[in-house]
Amino acid sequence: MYSRELDGKIYTFGVSGKLFRDALLMYDHQTRTLWSHITGEAVQGKLKGQQLKMLAGTPRITWKDWKRNHPLTKVLSVPNDFRRPERQIQDIRTDNYAAYHASSNAGISGTQYIDNRLMNKALVVGIHINESYRAYPFTAFKKQSIINDEVGDVPVLAFHDLESNATAVFLRAVKGQTLRFKPVQGYFVKDATTGTTWNLITGMAAEGKLKGYTLERVPAMNIYWFAWARYHPETTLYK
Repeated sequence: MYSRELDGKIYTFGVSGKLFRDALLMYDHQTRTLWSHITGEAVQGKLKGQQLKMLAGTPRITWKDWKRNHPLTKVLSVPNDFRRPERQIQDIRTDNYAAYHASSNAGISGTQYIDNRLMNKALVVGIHINESYRAYPFTAFKKQSIINDEVGDVPVLAFHDLESNATAVFLRAVKGQTLRFKPVQGYFVKDATTGTTWNLITGMAAEGKLKGYTLERVPAMNIYWFAWARYHPETTLYK
């Protein structure tokens, strides 16, 4: 997720249909500049070299969980063909890229790219803090859904739910103290320092000494290892 504001101007974007390093390129309607969806950098056009600001999004969750945490939410609806509901269901269930996801090829054209630390199509959570890049394999979250870690000396909490693919990363520093977390249930964790319970959907402290405080989110993306490593070859890998 990126901010559409750049140098005080608001841009709108579309899918260019082009690839760069085997990854999708966006374009802005105002200047037709091409942008990498992985780095947010303009790679060709009038704004080449400019950088979109990456934003931290809310974890992928069920509508039930979202509504419980944000009861006043408005829903953006899209046109529906109510005359053929079976067609809608079929379209949702059909994955045109199923063969690509199942293969080991790194590119649409079959191009191979190998960073032997992981298999090409291994899924990771990628983050960037200051000048440091870090990747967390989905498999690292098999025993529990959270990881207390440090990236470039910055304490972070990485969260990933294997069932829903919900992902969130937060800074572990609150009120000048570094917290260490343990899972409680579902999206809730507790810090061992103050005993406060935190909601990882909102990032807010739900109960305890720090109730009302909010953890600062860190932008993160779920991505194939080959793509993350190809764009960020200096990345470290959590083990």
